[in-house]
Amino acid sequence: MNGTDDAVLMTRFQRQGDLAAFEELYARHKQALLAFACRLSGDRTVAEDVSQQTWLKLIDAARSGAFARQAGASFRTWLCTLARNHYIDHYQRKAVAVRSVELPDELAETLAGSDPDPLDALETRELGDRLDRALRELPFEQREVIALWATGMEIEMMQTLIGAPRDTILSRKKYALAKLRASLMAART
Repeated sequence: MNGTDDAVLMTRFQRQGDLAAFEELYARHKQALLAFACRLSGDRTVAEDVSQQTWLKLIDAARSGAFARQAGASFRTWLCTLARNHYIDHYQRKAVAVRSVELPDELAETLAGSDPDPLDALETRELGDRLDRALRELPFEQREVIALWATGMEIEMMQTLIGAPRDTILSRKKYALAKLRASLMAART
């Protein structure tokens, strides 16, 4: 099943109850979904709950026959949409305070390097803490765009998901990146 398209696997799980198809989807997307939820919520515990609830919603969608392949939207986009909606419904609207944000995997790997030098590890941790604080300071609308962008979601899909015009999304991304850059530069001095 390694080469099988995600939507095909989801359809198998939905129509035939194929548990191997579900397990393959879970293996492929569990880390990306959790990373997305961490960036979106800024809280590892909340992100784990959002991730778990999203997988439960996926199972419910399969049981009710609610999954349908959409042109132009990947399975991961659909999965992130489920997670985003759950987060907004259960956390954002209740104004839960965010506490910490995990570094995106690519940035963490780049920062970590290959040699485990203690000074490098300390610098990496300090940079992660600064990035964490800077992300928490962003307004939700900007943090949301950064989280979606970090998953590789295209602007057009963000428009559909968020319900905002393209220019608004691009503006949120621009201002968020500028704020992150300024916060990280200020912390260096």
